[in-house]
Amino acid sequence: SLYFMHGVPQSNRINPARQPACGFYFGMPLLSPLSTEVSSSSLAWEDLVYPHPREDSLITFLHPEGDQQAFLNQLKPLNYVVSDLGTSIFSLGFRTEVGFFTLDVTTRVDGSLYYPGDLARLVLEGADEGETYTLNGMGTDLSAFDEIALGWSGAIGDKLQIGLRGKLLFGLGNVNTTSSQLEVTTSEDVWNIESDMEFDVSLPFAEVVYDEDGMIEDVIIDDDITNLNPMAMARLAFNKKNLGLGLDLGIDYNPSERWHLSASVLDIGYIRWTDEVHEVSYKAKYDYTSLEVNPFDFLDDTGESNGLDSTFSELADTLIGSLEFTQGEIYSRRLHTKMFVGASWYVTPKINFGLLSRTDFLKDKVVEQLTASANFAAGRFLNFTLSYSYINSYFKNI
Repeated sequence: SLYFMHGVPQSNRINPARQPACGFYFGMPLLSPLSTEVSSSSLAWEDLVYPHPREDSLITFLHPEGDQQAFLNQLKPLNYVVSDLGTSIFSLGFRTEVGFFTLDVTTRVDGSLYYPGDLARLVLEGADEGETYTLNGMGTDLSAFDEIALGWSGAIGDKLQIGLRGKLLFGLGNVNTTSSQLEVTTSEDVWNIESDMEFDVSLPFAEVVYDEDGMIEDVIIDDDITNLNPMAMARLAFNKKNLGLGLDLGIDYNPSERWHLSASVLDIGYIRWTDEVHEVSYKAKYDYTSLEVNPFDFLDDTGESNGLDSTFSELADTLIGSLEFTQGEIYSRRLHTKMFVGASWYVTPKINFGLLSRTDFLKDKVVEQLTASANFAAGRFLNFTLSYSYINSYFKNI
C-alpha cells in the first residue's frame, strides 16, 4: 500500500527513485516510522480469528465452536511465514541541485519460518495408528541486523527518474536451518522419532562455553548488555565482526500525465557471520512409549506433585540430549531480495489507481503477490489508500 503513496517520505524505502514532495525531512526514535510486514503462504487472519456463529464475539479455530478442519484444509505440505520488521533509529532527507539524498539508520529483523502441514494435523487431530508423518523442511532463516543506508535519487530528462541506495549492515544474530529431515511413525504402543536437522547460528551477544566433550557447558551474556550499558549496546548494534553489504535500485517513468510506471529491487546483498558462530545438529532415532499417568500417584503428603514433573523432565532431557553444539565455521547468508513492478493511473493529480507486483526471493522459494489499490493524497500531510492483495494464490487479503 505504501508503494503508491508518493507524498509519504517513507515510500522511498520501497523505491529509492521516489522523491517526496517536501524538500527536507528528519526522523528520530518515537518520530520515525515502524515497519511491520508479515505474510503467510497458506493462512489469512480470518482463518485464525472469526465471529462466533451464535454470539457477538470473536473466536479462534481452536475454540470448540471453531472449524479446525477448515483451518487444516488451508495448509499445504510445506508452509511458511515471512516477516520483515524494522524500526528507524535516525532518518534524514534533503533536496539539492543534483538530486534528493537520504540517510537512514534502521534496526531490522528479516526472516522466514517453515512448517509442514502434517505437524498441525498431528497436533490437532492426534496420531492415527500405523501412520507416518513426514515433517521434512521444518526450520527457519532469521536474521537481525542494523543498517546504515545512504541513498540518492535524480532525474534524467523530464520523464525518467532513477535512484540507488547503498547499505552497510551489522549483524546482531542469525539462525539458519541448513538441513531438515524429521519423521514420526506412530503405533498404539510406541512412537518412533527419526531426525536429522542442522543449523548455523551466530550469537554475538552471548559467549558459549563448551566442555571437554564438546557439549555446551554454559551460555554467558555480558553483564553490560543485560544492564543495557550504552557503550556495550553500541558495540553490539554496530558489530564489525558480522559485516554485510546491500544495495537497492529503483526507477520511475512517466510516459504521460496520467500514467506512472515504476520498478525497484531491494536488499541485494549478504551478511558474513563470523562472531560467536556455532553449528547445531539434532540427530536422533528414538522410540517414545506413551505414558499412562494418574497424577494422584505422584502427590506427596503436602498435596504437591513431585514425580509427575520428573517424569516429563526425563522425557525432555532425552530429546534435548540429542542436540549437539559445536564451534562453527564462518558462513555468509544473502538477504531476502524483493522486486516490485508497479503501474498507476491518475484520475486527478491527487487520486490514482495502482497495480503492483511483488516478488520475494526466499531461501528456497519464490513468492508472488499482486496488489490493486486506490490512493488519495489529501494535502501535504494526509494520504489514504485502500488495497486488495492476491498473495500466494490466496484472496483473503485486504
